[in-house]
Amino acid sequence: MSDTPHLLTQTEMLSLLQKGVGFWNEWRAEDLKLLECIPEEDLSKYLALNLIEVNLSGANLKRVNFRQVDLSWADLSGADLSEAKLYKANLSGANLSGANLSNANLNGANLTAAILQDANLNGANLSRTDLSEFDFSQAILHKVNFIKTNLSKANFRNANLRQCKFTHANLEAADFHQADMSGVKLGRAKLVRANLSELNLTGLNLSRADLNAANLSQTNLTAANLSGANLYETKVSGAKFNKANLSNIILQATDINEADLSGAKWKNSQLWGFNFSEFNLNGINFSGTNLRQANFRKANLIGADFSNANLQSANFQEANLLGADLSRANLQDADFLGANILGADLSSARLSGAIMPNGTRYK
Repeated sequence: MSDTPHLLTQTEMLSLLQKGVGFWNEWRAEDLKLLECIPEEDLSKYLALNLIEVNLSGANLKRVNFRQVDLSWADLSGADLSEAKLYKANLSGANLSGANLSNANLNGANLTAAILQDANLNGANLSRTDLSEFDFSQAILHKVNFIKTNLSKANFRNANLRQCKFTHANLEAADFHQADMSGVKLGRAKLVRANLSELNLTGLNLSRADLNAANLSQTNLTAANLSGANLYETKVSGAKFNKANLSNIILQATDINEADLSGAKWKNSQLWGFNFSEFNLNGINFSGTNLRQANFRKANLIGADFSNANLQSANFQEANLLGADLSRANLQDADFLGANILGADLSSARLSGAIMPNGTRYK
């Protein structure tokens, strides 16, 4: 046999497949290189390949180039499609149960109504595919690329998602209950109404993610990056934000008093009207944050950084502001009645109309 095998035409490929999976697998064992690494200029021979409803159950299709091939309703159960090129392939209704799709390129493939139960998807590229409402419960999806994928209402309960990439993905109303999210990338993901409760998201990147009305109850977000994230109406009861980056976020949650906010970084965030009454916010960084009309009554704010923050009409009654930095802050009409401001830095702060600890109003 020549070291440089000829490329199969569409007719030749169909002829081989029609002889059955046994013949195909035997042929593949001898001429494995025939379907690998097909040059771009020869792809035209495959673009119109029609394999609708073909039975390739258990076939050796490793590294086969099925780019833009129509495999709708094909039986690919138990097939070896590892490292296969399935870019924009039509796999609608295909049976891929138990198939080996590890490191396969499924970018832009049509997987509508496809069966993926027990399929090996480790390292697969599923970016830009539509997998809305898919059931991935208990699946092992290690290092899968879900960038810009539509996964709305997908079920990831108890799934292994270690090091998966969900950047820019649509995960609206997706359920991640008890999933392993170690090393997952969720930056700019749409997580509106998603269930992320009770998960360990320590140190994960959720920057600019849309978490509107998502469930983060009891979730561990220690040292996570949530900068620029939308947390409007997000459930955060019992969540741990210790040392998390919450700068430039939008937050409106009614149960924040039950969350652990120690050491969180809130620089330039929008927290207008928030109730921090009796919170322990020792050393917290609110630099540049909009806290207009926020309630800090009886809060522990020792060493807190409020520099350049908007605290107009904020309530600091009986709060402990020992050594706090309030420099350049807008404190107009703020109420410090009974507060401890010993050692606080008020340099260049705007204090017109503010009520001082002794009850006098600053003019």
